[in-house]
Amino acid sequence: MALPLFLLLTDDALAIFLVTYVGLKFHSLDAILMDRLPYTFLPFLLAWVSAAVALRLYRPSVAGQWKQLWRVPLAALLAAVPAAALRALWLDIPFTPLFALIMGLVLAGALLITRSLYIATVGRLWLDRG
Repeated sequence: MALPLFLLLTDDALAIFLVTYVGLKFHSLDAILMDRLPYTFLPFLLAWVSAAVALRLYRPSVAGQWKQLWRVPLAALLAAVPAAALRALWLDIPFTPLFALIMGLVLAGALLITRSLYIATVGRLWLDRG
């Protein structure tokens, strides 16, 4: 696996983990934080990577360009519904569309930040080699 691809996957996972962690802390779920964290993190990571692959966000010609950054929020919003549905099934709770929307928007913002940092630092190097 190429180093830039590893960096992108790591950055994406870190962003999703931080959003999940902060969201659980925001709701004062300290007692169940570590119990609940995987039930939110894993479905959103799986759905994000699937949507990102579908929108070619791991290709050098896309990942290293500012003008392709519009794909990030689209992928986050596309990933939010199936991820929230999987989470609801896993936790045996009702699906909440509002949760899917909020999580999708927050993830879109966080992933835009990490992808922008990637483009500003190493993205152009990958683009030149890709």
